[in-house]
Amino acid sequence: MPLFEKTLYATDFSPLAEVALDYVKKLKEAGEKEVVIVHVVDDLSVELPEGADLLKEKELYKVLPEVDQEYVMSIIERLEAVKDILEENGLSAKIFLRYGNIPEQIVSVAREEKVKLIVMGAHGKGLLTEILLGSVSTDVIRKADCPVLIVKKREE
Repeated sequence: MPLFEKTLYATDFSPLAEVALDYVKKLKEAGEKEVVIVHVVDDLSVELPEGADLLKEKELYKVLPEVDQEYVMSIIERLEAVKDILEENGLSAKIFLRYGNIPEQIVSVAREEKVKLIVMGAHGKGLLTEILLGSVSTDVIRKADCPVLIVKKREE
């Protein structure tokens, strides 16, 4: 059985997440078959329950202000575009859009889906960028039950 048959790809749609997506596509050569694409929203103008599934719980849209509804719809479109890219590369893919604490929700989906690897970009911020990873990456590494591949910015 291939080592990384099912991978979780966490994206914030940043340029660094695009670089991480290239690594996800390359894992097909190592036997990857399925990719679970995850984006976590933590900045809506209305507080939602931790872990709220913004794809399945359609009633949530009714409580969201119009600006948040538009924001969530734009994220869904971006997730669908990533799914299409992976499917064009011969992988099966599914998307998750959760609300809440970003590292906790990434790890929660990884556990639910029983993934073998998490792939994500690391945004180091501040003076210790070269020494420390971003706090989201660090928390995911700490809490995950599987290996985590952290993709840092390519040197130009």
